[in-house]
Amino acid sequence: MPFSNSKQDRTRHRYALRLFSAISAVLALVVLVVTGMVIREALIPARDLENIRKSGKLKVLLAYDPINYFIYKGAPMGYSYELAERFARELGVQLEVVPIQDMNLQVPMLRSGEGDVIAHFMTVTQSRSKSVDFSIPLDSSRQVLVQRISRPADSTTLVLKPEQLDGKTVYVREKSAYYNSLRELMARYGISITIVPVHGSVTTGELIRLVNSGEIRYTVADSNIAVTHKAIFPDIDIRTQISVVQPLAWAVRKNSPKLREALDAWLQREKRTGDIRAIHRKYYDQQYRFRKYAVNVFYSDKAGSISPYDKLVKASAQNIGWDWRLLSSLIYEESQFDPKVVSWAGATGLMQVMPATGSMMRIFNLSNPESNIRAGTAYLVTLEKEWKEINDRETRLKFILASYNVGPGHVRDAQKLAVKYGANPKIWENNVEKYLLLKSEPRYYNDNVSGLGYCNGAIPVRYTRSILSRYRLYTQVIPD
Repeated sequence: MPFSNSKQDRTRHRYALRLFSAISAVLALVVLVVTGMVIREALIPARDLENIRKSGKLKVLLAYDPINYFIYKGAPMGYSYELAERFARELGVQLEVVPIQDMNLQVPMLRSGEGDVIAHFMTVTQSRSKSVDFSIPLDSSRQVLVQRISRPADSTTLVLKPEQLDGKTVYVREKSAYYNSLRELMARYGISITIVPVHGSVTTGELIRLVNSGEIRYTVADSNIAVTHKAIFPDIDIRTQISVVQPLAWAVRKNSPKLREALDAWLQREKRTGDIRAIHRKYYDQQYRFRKYAVNVFYSDKAGSISPYDKLVKASAQNIGWDWRLLSSLIYEESQFDPKVVSWAGATGLMQVMPATGSMMRIFNLSNPESNIRAGTAYLVTLEKEWKEINDRETRLKFILASYNVGPGHVRDAQKLAVKYGANPKIWENNVEKYLLLKSEPRYYNDNVSGLGYCNGAIPVRYTRSILSRYRLYTQVIPD
């Protein structure tokens, strides 16, 4: 066909040129962005095993949560933390924890060199494997739906099959494996699920708490996490499976092959010895099941007696200026007067003294009732000094008791939060107590004034109230 030079053709030609120019510009921008990302990543100095050993430091990326990484009685603890500490020791280097405040940024943080290892369970997926290298699996898990158990008067029913999620609203982190699983369910069953993406600072445990409280209806969790939280939140149902069994692993950068080889070799040895399984039991099975929320009862073998250790308690209480019935109430809360009990965290004996605390007091035989009470009361004296700024004795006692349970650092964090949000840092009820409770929420434990991160504040608050309530009962029925 001969070339046409009509006005209509010229208009079409100009439009085509403009469209081509626009598409070219967009493609050029995409190439520029991708190239820039590649260049930026290429510019990051390689930090493989040799560099880590030379620096003397292994940097691990961990998010605060009640299982993998938290501060308890002043000591860093957690399943992933303990494993990472053992791996650093294997490499002959110090461990440095780099806190993740937004889980959506964990992979970019790893790739940018802020950390060497993402040291907590990640679901191994094809999409993630394009960005990072995974270790051999540490574990495997199914994803399950977490929903609140309906009350008899509630007309709603539990979702027992994935397809019953049609029309439901589920809250998960946008860049989590849970989000992708829900999208796959929609495609597989031809259903519609409203997926509400939450901020990366919100942990799976926090979402489970929101389900338990009724603030949201559904979330998704790995079954091992869900089972552990079922011990804390009995009102949740976790029976409905929404995925096949998936491997869980740690992640390293793709330019750290020697580090991955060392990590895999170490994990294989640890699995053979059974050490990983033992640490897993400690945090996933024992931590929350161990906790005893003592009731207001007391030993009454003979009139006026609280426990077989009354004589020891009276002498020690006199030494520190406490009512012996108050000290007895604390001991009951800690051990229910069992001198042989050892907690999931290693706290030992009548006053559940941590080994590090005993060493600080130069007292090592913590299974011995006399030595244990001596160590525990010596620690109470240090806490009395810690909170000398609180002039009112009754108020100071609440700060001391909460600190004995969870460590003074978390209580100091709660004070700082109280100041920041306009509350009184020297008043317990509705002030410091309130912000200690809020330290289980990401907004507060990720606050820049909250130096120790996550704390299940309900435990020290309940602990303090229980001791004081029992003490009041003791004073009514047990002579001074």
